[in-house]
Amino acid sequence: MDARLREGIRLFNARRYFESHESLEDFYLRAEEPHKPFLEGLIQLAAALRLFRDFGEVKGPARMARQALIRLENYQPIYLGIKVTSLIQSIELWAEEIEADSQAAAKSVPKISVRRFGFF
Repeated sequence: MDARLREGIRLFNARRYFESHESLEDFYLRAEEPHKPFLEGLIQLAAALRLFRDFGEVKGPARMARQALIRLENYQPIYLGIKVTSLIQSIELWAEEIEADSQAAAKSVPKISVRRFGFF
């Protein structure tokens, strides 16, 4: 896995969404064209979570998360070492939760899981 992608994921999972967005965008700018829609989805998700966490917005982040789903869905089950299927499931759940109860959803933000070995 590329170091910039790995760093973007680490920052994302540490809830440092702005920094994650920047790292993922750096990787995106140098990525091959087939990877770009997938990376756009990750970048959009980081932006949605930043808007939710840092600014308390709900509608915009929920909409952005659902748009990210559209970009990610064709890359299942695993792409670039990321477990896309589980990420999609957690995004869907989170988007529903923030619309229902934004305080509770703050505790259940999606995480990006990676494949540890080359078998799955």
